[in-house]
Amino acid sequence: ADALVTRQSGVACMIMTADCLPIILSNADGSEVACIHAGWRGLLNGIIENTINAMQTPATHSWLGAAIGACHFEVGVEVYDAFMQQNPQAIVAFKPQANEKYLADLYLLAKIRLTQCQVQHISGGESCTYQQSSQFYSYRRHASTGRMAAFVMIQPN
Repeated sequence: ADALVTRQSGVACMIMTADCLPIILSNADGSEVACIHAGWRGLLNGIIENTINAMQTPATHSWLGAAIGACHFEVGVEVYDAFMQQNPQAIVAFKPQANEKYLADLYLLAKIRLTQCQVQHISGGESCTYQQSSQFYSYRRHASTGRMAAFVMIQPN
């Protein structure tokens, strides 16, 4: 699954990523949480919006985990065009390259969508799985199978 939501304490939600963006959501009092795997396809297809809509209470807090950074995430014109057709505001998350490709900022793409969904507190989003080789696994750097896990859990009373 690309997203999990729970209101049950003591139950951990977990997703795995390689260079995609893990997103943790919470409502205002922490009684409902969600964990999202957000690659460019998921972001384009509304994984954030669908997860927030699946929550019974409004998501007010989000944390963006380690993902490939904007300096290393190269995509083709078809990805750029798909985002522009859907939401022209996303243009700020793409930097054209000489090779007719684009550098895409997953963090910024997610922040735009989270803001549009009225998520008030957005934190994280400063790491790069590709560049920070001593801290994070990156499929694009290693080209071998591996994953990192992101967890969220409501603390039992």
